[in-house]
Amino acid sequence: PSPPAGPLAHTFYMYRAQSKASYPLENINAADLAGVMWYLHNEVVQNTPRKYHIDRIKRYKVTIKNTWEFWNAHKRQFSAFVAYDAARCSTPVCKDIYHQYGFVVGCQICDTKVAAYLAKDQTTWNCKKGEDNCRAPLWYSLPGPCPAMGMQNEDINPNKVGLNVNKAKSPECVKRMPGGHCKSATGAPDCTYSYEEAGEIKLDELVGIDDYNEFWNISYTRCANKVARGELPKHHKCQHNKEYVKHLDKGIGTSFWDGIHDKQKCTDRMDAVRRLYKKHYPSFPLSLPEPACEFDMYYDGEFKWKINHTGAEPSDWWDDRM
Repeated sequence: PSPPAGPLAHTFYMYRAQSKASYPLENINAADLAGVMWYLHNEVVQNTPRKYHIDRIKRYKVTIKNTWEFWNAHKRQFSAFVAYDAARCSTPVCKDIYHQYGFVVGCQICDTKVAAYLAKDQTTWNCKKGEDNCRAPLWYSLPGPCPAMGMQNEDINPNKVGLNVNKAKSPECVKRMPGGHCKSATGAPDCTYSYEEAGEIKLDELVGIDDYNEFWNISYTRCANKVARGELPKHHKCQHNKEYVKHLDKGIGTSFWDGIHDKQKCTDRMDAVRRLYKKHYPSFPLSLPEPACEFDMYYDGEFKWKINHTGAEPSDWWDDRM
């Protein structure tokens, strides 16, 4: 196919692993389905109880259209991934990126050697044809209001449900640096992505756990009490149930996460997620094609280049930005 002549509007699903806390999709990192499963398997379910009290996967139908200013410099649809912590961009070049190109959405691929989750579509061109890495999981960065300001790391309590992540942002910064979220993505510097919520599923239902507290906590105590009362043999070994134990490459009390490097098992888990979404949200498509993450690199000195507005809609934001 012919290469695109400019930034395109891409509509696809993004996912987040979350607790019962609810946040807008702003100043945040998200993932494709392979990326969120990669994260859950590698960083969440290896902890008992689960890291950050994560208990669900949220899905969003997102439309991305990055700016002409970025396209004119890179001829790419996506910018680089940047990290967000408690609604603050913690990557040093964030301010330079957004000042130069507007609030562009970024992406990065995940290492398939860590976990064997693969996307349905090709997600990167930086690979040899047919390699698993061509369908590597993706993470995204979505800039919201005043991304340079936010809570300091020492003030962040990721397990607190009602955490006010925006309290450290000044009104002036929020006004002058509004972020890229808008009603319908146009590619303007302050309108690079729009989204609608597309449902959530609970990890317990996905994994097949009826009661998570019973699974990891109460079941062991109940077993130990039965041994103490003589209701079970004195030498009966009670076990602490765990969703996934890395050195065993399997769970204790559940087999859902067994085989982190097994491509078929990882594919089966992703299919289980899709089926559960279809069960609860039948009006949404089972899956949507996702665009490739084709960002190349930032060039030496590019944040001092003259901004090229060719093709872009006029915007007052450039004159008032911070």
